Amino acid sequence: MRTHVFIVNEETFPIHLQYMFAGTGAKDKNDDLSLLADISRVRVGDLVIFYIEGTTKVKGGFYGIFQITDTHPTVLHAPEKNGFQPGLSKKLIYRTLLKPYEVYSKGVPEWEALDKLPMYATEIQWSLIYRKLKGKRGCTPLLPWETQRLIDMIRDKNKGKPVANKDYRGGFDWDNANRRIVLTSSPKSYNLPYQQTMNPLPFIWEKFPEKRAYEVYLELYFTQNAGLNKSLDTIAGDNIIWLGNEVASGVGMQKIDILTINQIRDRKEYRIIELKDEHVTTNIVEQIEYYVNWASQNSGRHLQAAYSWNIQPIIVAPPHKPSNWKKVVQAFSDFNSKGISLPILYFEFQVGSEKSINFQKVNYE
Repeated sequence: MRTHVFIVNEETFPIHLQYMFAGTGAKDKNDDLSLLADISRVRVGDLVIFYIEGTTKVKGGFYGIFQITDTHPTVLHAPEKNGFQPGLSKKLIYRTLLKPYEVYSKGVPEWEALDKLPMYATEIQWSLIYRKLKGKRGCTPLLPWETQRLIDMIRDKNKGKPVANKDYRGGFDWDNANRRIVLTSSPKSYNLPYQQTMNPLPFIWEKFPEKRAYEVYLELYFTQNAGLNKSLDTIAGDNIIWLGNEVASGVGMQKIDILTINQIRDRKEYRIIELKDEHVTTNIVEQIEYYVNWASQNSGRHLQAAYSWNIQPIIVAPPHKPSNWKKVVQAFSDFNSKGISLPILYFEFQVGSEKSINFQKVNYE
């Protein structure tokens, strides 16, 4: 159950409901690679929950549940003045269109979802807690069990009675006085101008031979293509049921570049993917070990049912330096000998042109 939380405020939320879209932006910018990478992970059929920011006068809360439509493109780019349409006070440059799924009138107050301590620490909404600690990102992925708990809270707040489901063809609006989603006779049509979103490959092609930083472009390529482009299946998995990027893994600054959950017959596999735009070094192993321990039920316990036999660490980097390759291989082997996860998979890539990037698994032992 892939679910994304989008941040809104009292002024923008009614417009999201009336025109049925979710969006994100960065003040007056017309482009923002990190935000584009975030929203590019959305897929048709994913669920969306809105988070209304709280103020000193009004408590924040979570409202939903909506679903991403099957329109093409899934992500719209609305730069310049189009980012303020229709009648927004906040510029939203990246957007995705919605439809009703299981919409409830009342929301769950922020303090209930985040501040009210559950019986077990593993039931805390860590993804949302980390988001607040690290600064605001407009589109946050919820892990499947976090989604289920938040949806259960919303259902319980409304005694299990939604005001609209998938078959509803009317519209929505926001009753600010009573803090509720309300129904209207008909939706407003979203027919605003947009552009296609950025293709990162030409930028990677430009920066790759000059050894300039392009890791965020590489991340964007993965969020745009994982689960859709077969060439990434050996890295991201071929049956992705969940995809996240910049996944916060602790109250420090650690973030997993790409995390996927794959369904393999009757079990799940967690793929922790570290992307690099520089030659691999031995330092990366310490980073991988931290992520594995954060995830594992035998240590940090942040990923449900994640163990040494179903956590797959993966490193993706440009071709290695022969001068330090022996030390890198030894570091990989030392990590693998600990048995805290599956052995590291290592991939290298070459950029063939503005339209192609090729990934190759390297058998280092």
